[in-house]
Amino acid sequence: MDAPITAAHDDARSPVLVAYATKHGHTRLIAERVGAVLRESGLEIDLCDLGARHADARPAAYSGVVVAASVHAGRHQASVERWAKSHTNTLATRPTAFLSVSLTAADDTDEALATTSRMIEDLREKTGWNPTRTLAVAGALLYREYDIATRVLMRLISRQHGAPTDVSRDFDFTDWAAVEQFAREFAALVAAPAAQPA
Repeated sequence: MDAPITAAHDDARSPVLVAYATKHGHTRLIAERVGAVLRESGLEIDLCDLGARHADARPAAYSGVVVAASVHAGRHQASVERWAKSHTNTLATRPTAFLSVSLTAADDTDEALATTSRMIEDLREKTGWNPTRTLAVAGALLYREYDIATRVLMRLISRQHGAPTDVSRDFDFTDWAAVEQFAREFAALVAAPAAQPA
C-alpha cells in the first residue's frame, strides 16, 4: 500500500534525486528513463548510483526522491537497503517512489504478483522506509552481460520457468510505457505535494 506524505518539502525548486543500484546495468537504464521523464515534466534531477564507492546522496537536499533497485536471490541491493535505512526520517518528509526491478515482475500470475509485493514489503520492514509510491518493474535477461557461471544458472532457471534460453542475445521484459507513466505521476506529486493526503 502506498504511503501518505507526512510533511511536504517546501522548496519546489529543489531537484529530484533519482537513485539506483544495479548489478548488470538494466536498473540504471530504468532510472535514466525515469529521470528523462521527470526532466520533460520540468523538474531538475540528480542521478546517483548508490552502489558506487563513496556514493553520498543526501535526500534532505531534494524535493522528491526516486529509488530503483534490482532483486537478486530474493532481496534488493544491500546498498539501497543501507541507504534507505540511514535516511528513513528524511525520506518520510517528502514524496518518494520505489521501483523494484526483477524478472519475477515479468510474470503476471497471482504467485508472482504476491512475490513482488512481498519483496517490496521486505524492503519496508528492513529499512523503515515507506515509499509514497511503488512499482514492480520487469527486468531483463542479459545473457551477454553475465559471466559464464551466471549465464548457465540463469539459462537453467529460465528453462524451468518457460523464459527464453537463447544465450546469444538479451531479452528486455520492461514495460517502458508503465515506467514512464509512473514517472509522470510522480512528477505531478512532487509539483503539488500539499494536495496529497496527509
